[in-house]
Amino acid sequence: MSIDSTDGGVAGPPGTADERIVIIGAGVSGLALAWLLSDMGKQVTVLEAAPRIGGLGRTFNWHGLPCDIAPHRLHTHDMEVLGAIQGLVPLREFRRNSRILMRDKQIQDPINPIELLLRFPPATGFKLVWGFLNRPKLPETSFEAMALNRYGRGLYDFFFEPYTKKMFGVPPGEISATWGREKLRSSGLFDALKRQSKTFFSSFWYPRQGGYGSICDAMAARTRGEIRLSAQVTGLDYSDGRITGVRYRADGGEHRLACDRVFSTIPATVLARMLGGELKLRFKRVQLVYLHIARAYAMPYQWVYWGDGDVVINRMAEFKHFHPDLPPTDRTVLCAEVTVDTDQPVEDVLRALERYELVRRDEVLDSMVITEGCGYPVYDRGFETARGQAQALFGRFGNLHCVGRNAEFRHIEVDEDVASAADCLRGIYGADRVRLGA
Repeated sequence: MSIDSTDGGVAGPPGTADERIVIIGAGVSGLALAWLLSDMGKQVTVLEAAPRIGGLGRTFNWHGLPCDIAPHRLHTHDMEVLGAIQGLVPLREFRRNSRILMRDKQIQDPINPIELLLRFPPATGFKLVWGFLNRPKLPETSFEAMALNRYGRGLYDFFFEPYTKKMFGVPPGEISATWGREKLRSSGLFDALKRQSKTFFSSFWYPRQGGYGSICDAMAARTRGEIRLSAQVTGLDYSDGRITGVRYRADGGEHRLACDRVFSTIPATVLARMLGGELKLRFKRVQLVYLHIARAYAMPYQWVYWGDGDVVINRMAEFKHFHPDLPPTDRTVLCAEVTVDTDQPVEDVLRALERYELVRRDEVLDSMVITEGCGYPVYDRGFETARGQAQALFGRFGNLHCVGRNAEFRHIEVDEDVASAADCLRGIYGADRVRLGA
């Protein structure tokens, strides 16, 4: 269906099948909206600036191997969401096999305090225990304060401080405690000892074929309407508290879609500028370094994290571990995620691999770097105020809805993107009309 015209066709009343719906962005959130709306019998137009769908959830083929954009794995306690995704693509359950590399050792992931006591010098163990027994009771105004309250100075200095600073580029004292509460999901060292909380999941799900991007492909295939690629949204028209049109650039020309409802999945900062606002929110750039290696496998783990502050890699995945049905080959691909600002990411990654004796330089057949400007929402201290301002700005328009990681400025995963899309639609059309997996 094409509604690319000055007037956008004949309007349908909001909530009806003829309602003119525009979705900005064809990442996981935008495609989840398109799929769920289509299952409700609606037609949609999805505008995507890139020449392909999927966003951070896409998969591409490189040297004969399916490669995701950074490591992805699906773990959720929401059985409705899991069932819906399983209805889109067949999934395989994997036993988790990952490690943390730091101080020239390979240790359990997540960190096991008992292992630290046994494998590191007594002075380190003493600091861990003493720090935990003498935890402060600080006002949790930052991630630093939250981590110190839960784990003590020893484990904070050992892991949380260098890793967080590397990930966001600022000290943990400048990061909101909200990030820790959302991502650590444990109450402290006792949870770590008992291996209880969402952090300590022992298995995860992954598509049987095609990589993580197959989920996006399946949602796109079930979309009723049109997904327009290389269509850069340039502005919004609005009047009397409603969005009336979406302007975009494509095929060398300027176009406009009249609309009854708009769903935005693009970064909140970009959307705000289209509406005349400016938000003090920021995203961390990610450089993804892909290495084609002359070896059947580079490591026995699905992914590893680097805790060392002087190593640029946050985490690294080996995709072959997610594809046991691929024909045997003596080649593999590694993907290293780098959030540290560096103009030589490949060289820095190679130095880390050599230091931990994972890969030799002469085994690297090819390399490639993919840069994503909005890799992670950065939860600066006080970001809640800016996020509240965003919600107030966007809330002025009754037919504008923001869904997904970058639009909501929330560090959420794919399953949470799908759940957020469903919750948004239930709030608009009623819970009885939005059925995941229908």
